[in-house]
Amino acid sequence: MAALAAVLATAAAAHAQPAPSPADVVNHHMAAAGKADVDALIGDYADDAVVLQAGQATQGKAAIRTMFVGLFGGEQKLTITPTKVWQAGDVGFVSWTANGGALAGQDSFLVKNGKIEVQAVWIGGPPPAQ
Repeated sequence: MAALAAVLATAAAAHAQPAPSPADVVNHHMAAAGKADVDALIGDYADDAVVLQAGQATQGKAAIRTMFVGLFGGEQKLTITPTKVWQAGDVGFVSWTANGGALAGQDSFLVKNGKIEVQAVWIGGPPPAQ
């Protein structure tokens, strides 16, 4: 019986899907952000993930959810357009524009086992009005 269990476990492992690549995770994340789908966004993160943005660290899915609810406010306030997605090793990157170019930015994502562990966000915009 133990031999049968071992064979079944080996067969199941052989058919297990590999974790999505960092670029796959970033593409999914940007598609969810484009729809303001907070549940899908949160599903991309590891339980103890950290988002680094504007000199602040937001850690854990509950806090990250609160951040996204505040950002989207239950409706689409941003129109985010990815301009380039790529990866190097375990890190996925995206360059993007938002609201017709009023904002631009780049995010970096450390991805392990198909989940975002750390996201660093850089946001720029036009120079201040004089």
